[in-house]
Amino acid sequence: MTAAMKDNRKPSQTPSGDYEPQGVAGVVAPPEHRRAPIWERPVPGAGRAPLVWLLGVHGGAGASTLAHVLAPAADSHRRWPGVFERESPFVILVARETIAGLTRAHDLLRQHHAGLAGTCEVLGLITVATRPGRIPAEIRRYRDVVGSLAGPVWQVPWYEEWTLVEPDQLPVWSPSNPPPQQSKRKLDPLQEVPHDVDALGAGIVALIREKVSSTSHFKEEDSE
Repeated sequence: MTAAMKDNRKPSQTPSGDYEPQGVAGVVAPPEHRRAPIWERPVPGAGRAPLVWLLGVHGGAGASTLAHVLAPAADSHRRWPGVFERESPFVILVARETIAGLTRAHDLLRQHHAGLAGTCEVLGLITVATRPGRIPAEIRRYRDVVGSLAGPVWQVPWYEEWTLVEPDQLPVWSPSNPPPQQSKRKLDPLQEVPHDVDALGAGIVALIREKVSSTSHFKEEDSE
């Protein structure tokens, strides 16, 4: 897990023309047409009670693929979950590593911090590579700016093999999986969960356990 960098300098202008606020208290909500809607009923099609929702901030972000690969996750279909019944309140945004994708993530993070995304809790941001190799410097810098509102930021590298099959043909990571074996041999991403995805899943589950543990601790203190 890569912690998002905090920019403590003067406000900087983002590619969308807005000025990045210095703290959450100063976040300005995006216009209504740039917000994601909130589900008015339980998220359809989840098929199970997920530990965490993946909200793709734009079409093709990769949320549906990651929702299959990560057993504890489910796709919220580009809407904020309404947290009905036993639905998880935890949400992670998913965006492609493009200026347009990160701008959309920035919009939704501003919506969340302005209190316009319901009662769910954003745990972080996953960015998905659009090509093999290093991230362009402009994308990396803007990802740091957007990540300052997200908290933890994870990065999923480019897997050429993943583009050649349907998501349900990909291997699945589960918290019950044995720890990955360190090996110099090259993994087949269609047969084995890549080490980066192992680390992503483990990092998300550890963060949720920490959140749940902290919440339980505070509830116990309040009841005393």
